[in-house]
Amino acid sequence: MTFSTENLAASLAAYLAPYFPGVTFYPGPNQQGTEPPCMFLQQRYNYPDLQQDGRRRLRIGLDLAYLLDYNLPNMQLQYQEAADTLNVVMETFPYSDGSGTALLRTYDKEARIDLDALHYKFEARVWVSLPETPVMMQTMDYTEDITNGQT
Repeated sequence: MTFSTENLAASLAAYLAPYFPGVTFYPGPNQQGTEPPCMFLQQRYNYPDLQQDGRRRLRIGLDLAYLLDYNLPNMQLQYQEAADTLNVVMETFPYSDGSGTALLRTYDKEARIDLDALHYKFEARVWVSLPETPVMMQTMDYTEDITNGQT
């Protein structure tokens, strides 16, 4: 199975679609043509945490932004309801790369409501295989002759 942020965004969009009907999911921040209600995923950080037996664990910080029309009278309530829904359904979600499916667990979940969006931040911890680098043996020719400046 191959891990990528694009596959993660698509998997998350497919998983959350039944919980957020009518919401458009974008793979990243969409600057033009965004029609609320919509969600998009942004990667905030990515760093290796552990390394063991030819594998490395990556800690990937993600921000799922939920945008509503700014002029709704109950916008704050809708953001709070969305945060409550995400808190319930985001313990795990299925990840697919097209060839298989795995269940990903989320960590360090936090919902923050700003004036214009709900930011649901969480962390995914993924084990990935390290590329194998072959060890090449070399032979060295050690000449023990003393040349005294002569070549």
